[in-house]
Parts: sequence; structure tokens; C-alpha cells
Amino acid sequence: MRSIKQDSLKKNQSLVNTLLFGLLLFVFVVSPLPLGSNRVWASLALSGFSFAILSIYLIAKAFRSANAVSPSNRGLGIDIGATLIFLEAVWLFVQALIKVPVDWMAIISPITAQYYASAFSILSAEKIPEAITISLHRGVTLNSALLTLAVFSVVYMMGQLITTPKQLRLFCYTIVLSGCFQALYGVMMTLTGVEHLLFIAKTKYIGNATGTFVNRNSLAGYLEMALAVGVGLLLGLRKTQQVKPSQWNWRRVTRKVLETLLSEIIVVRFMLVIMVVGLIMTHSRMGNGAFFNALLITSAGALLASGGSRSSGQYRNPGFLAILASIITIDIFLLGSVFQLDKVVERLEKTTLEHESRDEVVTYIMTMLPDFWLTGSGAGTFMYIFPNYAKEDFGMFYDFAHNDYLQIFLELGLIGSIPLVLYTALALLRGSVLMVRGRTGMSRGMGFAATMAGISLLIHSTVDFNLQIPANLLLFAAVLRLPAIAIKIDRLAKGTTDI
Repeated sequence: MRSIKQDSLKKNQSLVNTLLFGLLLFVFVVSPLPLGSNRVWASLALSGFSFAILSIYLIAKAFRSANAVSPSNRGLGIDIGATLIFLEAVWLFVQALIKVPVDWMAIISPITAQYYASAFSILSAEKIPEAITISLHRGVTLNSALLTLAVFSVVYMMGQLITTPKQLRLFCYTIVLSGCFQALYGVMMTLTGVEHLLFIAKTKYIGNATGTFVNRNSLAGYLEMALAVGVGLLLGLRKTQQVKPSQWNWRRVTRKVLETLLSEIIVVRFMLVIMVVGLIMTHSRMGNGAFFNALLITSAGALLASGGSRSSGQYRNPGFLAILASIITIDIFLLGSVFQLDKVVERLEKTTLEHESRDEVVTYIMTMLPDFWLTGSGAGTFMYIFPNYAKEDFGMFYDFAHNDYLQIFLELGLIGSIPLVLYTALALLRGSVLMVRGRTGMSRGMGFAATMAGISLLIHSTVDFNLQIPANLLLFAAVLRLPAIAIKIDRLAKGTTDI
């Protein structure tokens, strides 16, 4: 009787996990649709939905533990990557909610204390409160804290729900299909001349693909990551059987070509073509440059590092070189000539410091950093304090710094920047090692995807603000999570459960 009850509970557990996995994939499909979730209501909805999924999972996990359904899987199972994001969320809540005595603030961040003193002298005759928050705008920082906690929820749930190669492939297909939709939507809107965001007419970047994002650079950033996942999936689906050159003949070549054409590899390759077209049609200079440079850097690194590895055939196999060559020749030169790559080149050629104001923004931010270097001004506060440092005749409004590195350091300070740096560095280290030493083709593909996506966004972030867009931030954190998940799946396949 007890055995029947246990079987029933395990079946219900499987159903709940399947439902939660579907909801997790739904988050990644929906998050880019409402303008990249770059509106307060959309960001809060994304956060609320993520918290709901996490709550259901934790309740189900507690119920299973109480009924001893899976006693070997007790505990939360939070690894170092998820912990770092959680610590980041904690710091943002500290910025927004914890009040620091004014005397302490005058030592930690004198300029913050001065801002509060000036504000209270203008708004009221009352004296300044005895304690103030680190953030100069508690509301926007609190929204950022909730979003960061939502990113933690999704990253944590990925580690708990993606436990088999099939689920990992489904996750990758979801990201690639979402990128494909964004690219198709952006290209069709541009080619037809009927340019709309979802339910809203476009007023900016007419003639450029933006998908459901407002800014073409935001779509470019999203496609860079989706393309990296697609390339990783393509590598994971390939068979890397070693064949000596003397064994190749026309029959073997013909059979190999036909097998490829009839497999899902050709479908993934077709989706990569669509996304590359979308990326080119954004006419984003750094978006296109970052993607192709990241592809070449990661491929070159894999080729060099795989010399003495048991998996060297993954990259020294003619199939991988053919994929790389096809992306460079077909996607860049052939499709580029059809879909206006020349406009990207023209924009690059016309880029001068006289026509760009972003270099001036960087100069102003450099004067801001010493005032907030330790604790930051508060997440999301850049647009409110930047006008105080820009020249009166600057004449332009910047809601973002167009440099993620400087904006993150300015808003979060040294304390808040450390967890993000460690999370990114750890993921890139894992990805770099995994892409040449992974036990399976899929794990090596995920290492390649995370490394390529990380390099691409790190390059792009020098001149844009992809990490300020919730949908892109979520995808970036998720793609960097893939190496840890692939390692866990490899270990589970060998009969171990350590992470």
C-alpha cells in the first residue's frame, strides 16, 4: 500500500516538474515581447511570474520532503553561481531599504549625504533625518532589486528543472526559436514598411530591425546570445565520429550529406541564418562586430585549446570547420550583400568623435565614479544624477550610460560589482574548460555557447546598455548558467549527484 502511495507521489512530482519546466520556458519566450520588459509594469510582471514559479517549486519540494518521496534530493541545492546572484539581489535591497546614520554616510559616501541635505533643504524646513538610504532613488532601486531576485529565481530553477539532455535541448530550442521570432518580426516590419512594436507604432529606428524592442542595439544584443546558443546546439547535435582521410569516398560523403540534410541540424542551421539576417538588419555596428568577433575568438580558442584534449575531434573535425566557414561566407558575405550589410559598414566608416556624444558621457561618468565608488548611487539612478555632472550646454538626455561597465560600477559601487564580476568570470572559466573537455558533444556545445555569448556581450557592453534591459539581462544570466547545468547533467549520467 505504501509502495502504491510512493509511486503516486512520484508521478505527481514528475507532473509538477514538467509543468514548472514549461512555465520556465514560457518566461524566456514572453520576456522580450513587451519592449524587452523595459517598462516598470513589465519588469514587475516578469518578477512576479518568476517568484510564482519558484514558490510552487519550493512548496512542492517541501511536500516531497515531508513525504520522503526523494530523500536523496533534500536541501535547496544552491550552487556558487546562483548564490552570487542572490547576494547581488541582497545588496540592492540593502541600497533601497537599509537606512544608514547620516554621520556614517558622510564617511562612506559624502556626496550622497550632501544630496540628501540639499534635497531636504529645498523640500521642507525640517532637519535632515538621522538615517538615510544608500540609494538616491529608493523606488527604482527596489524595482531593480526585485528584478535581480527574479533573475536568481530563474537561474536557480534552471539548475533544478533542467536535469536531462532532452530538457537541455528543449531549453536551447526555446531560446533559438524566440530569437528566430524576434529576427523575423524585425525583418518583416522593416521590409514591408509597416513598422510596429507589439501593438505600438514605432517612432524611432525606422528602417532598422528592432523586433519587439525599442532600440535596435537591444535586439542585436538579444540575437547575439540566441545565436551563440544556436551554434552551441548545432555543435551538440553533431556526431563527431573520427574518420581517417583515407576512408573518405564519394559514397561516405554522399551519405553524410544526406544524413545532415534529413536531420534536425539543417533546421537549426536555417534558424541561424534567419537570426543572422535579423542581426544584420538591425544595422547595429557593435552588435554585428561583437557577434562575429566573438565567434572567431571562441572558435580560435577552441581549436588551439583542443590540441591535447580527448575531444579535439569536436573542433578539428571538418564538420566544425565547415560550419564556421559557412557562417562567415554565407551569412556575412552572401546574405550581407542582400540584406544591407553595407549600411553597417557605412555607419562604421562615418563614426567619428565629432558625431558621437557617447565619448562625452564617458568623460562625465569618470568624474562621477570617485563620488560613489564604494557603495554606488543606487541601481537605476544614473538618469537622475547624470545631469548634475554634465555641462549645461550638453543638451542631450541619457537614461543609460551606453557603457554597462561604467553604469554598473557607478550605481552598485565596488561592493555590488564584485558578485557580478565573479559570476561572469566563473561562467566563462567553466565554459572555456567545458567546450574542449566536456564528456559529451552537448556539454561541449554548451561550453562554446556560454563562452561565445559572454565574449559577445562583454564586447557590446562597452558602448551600449544591454544589461539594463530586463529580457537581455535575464538571457545573459541564463546562458552563462548553461556550463554548470551541462556539468551537472554529465555527472548525473555517470551516477553521481554532486554539483
